[in-house]
Amino acid sequence: MTGSTPLYNAPALREAFDSQGLDAIVARSGRNVAYLSGMRFPGTLGRLQDFAHSARAALVLWPRDAEPRLFVSGIALDLAKRESWFERFTAFTEYQDSPYLLAARALHDLGLAHGRIGIERRELGAEHWESIRSALPRAELIDCTDLLESVRNEKTPGEIALLRQAVEIQDQAHLEVFSRASPGDTERQLHARMVGRMLELGADSAHGMLQSSSTPMTYGGEGDVPIVLGDAVRTDYVSYYQGYAANLSRMAVMGQPSQEQRYLYAVLLRTHRTTIQQTLTAGTPVREIHAFVKQRFEAEGFVWNKSLVGHSIGIWWHQEEPMFVPHETRALRATMVVCLEPILEDFWHLQDQVLVTEDGPELMSSAFDTSALFVMGDG
Repeated sequence: MTGSTPLYNAPALREAFDSQGLDAIVARSGRNVAYLSGMRFPGTLGRLQDFAHSARAALVLWPRDAEPRLFVSGIALDLAKRESWFERFTAFTEYQDSPYLLAARALHDLGLAHGRIGIERRELGAEHWESIRSALPRAELIDCTDLLESVRNEKTPGEIALLRQAVEIQDQAHLEVFSRASPGDTERQLHARMVGRMLELGADSAHGMLQSSSTPMTYGGEGDVPIVLGDAVRTDYVSYYQGYAANLSRMAVMGQPSQEQRYLYAVLLRTHRTTIQQTLTAGTPVREIHAFVKQRFEAEGFVWNKSLVGHSIGIWWHQEEPMFVPHETRALRATMVVCLEPILEDFWHLQDQVLVTEDGPELMSSAFDTSALFVMGDG
């Protein structure tokens, strides 16, 4: 293999093939192409991988009984050979060749034109789905999107190490930026420092938000709003380390917090920590996590109706299924990495990344002390 050491869950992938009787899998999403092949696309190439109509999309073809291969545009071929642990690559000319038709031709050559093929149907545009279906009219095409999601849920030791490093980088950036903040710094300035510091500490990329309590619109972008004494600040950042995500939310206040700020944060913290300890265990149905958060906030006297309290996390994009929502039927499994993020009063927000183990939940980083509001500036 040409690239780094494979990290994917090989036993879970074999079980996926067996459970559905698949002869091959064709993966299209950035999540699964990166997961299966080790290929990560920085910057523009990554954005192109996320567009369903992209003419530069990479595909993984993984036959049950033959060597997997990566179909990649010519502009990304050298990068693929450097990054991927695959040994077989098929380069195509973007805007001229179709990787979907090339993959179909390869399935023909493998004698699988009549086979049972798992396709990430939900990740394909209608045009590309039709091209595969037309090229393989006698194959049985099975949507394997959820199946591959399940394979990715259970993390390998190598993946856990990368996820842990990603979280440590982000916590360190929070500590440094909050410690150096002073009255009059703007949302834009602190946001720029956060993103810049994560990159300096080794993150591949970073995005997210930083909001002052004097800004009424959430996720509206950071402005030139000065953060003055008495203002609270919330964050919700995503950063990536070797393709694996960290998603944390931290709270701070400029100067000493008011009694009301201390109270709201204390309610949030109690709910957050109790939910982690009592529900983030192997076997817990995900919908019960949402119900638990709702019950705890309502017991504190709050009206609470949020639809999301967390999610699984892994490679490429920070939100993996299952999402912690009321209708979710799946349960937590050991070695899953998840993010719990209860929000109170549309502003007070804590989010931690947690490893689910047979012995209980494990915070992936404790470098940032969340036991009290972080005091910035003249506090």
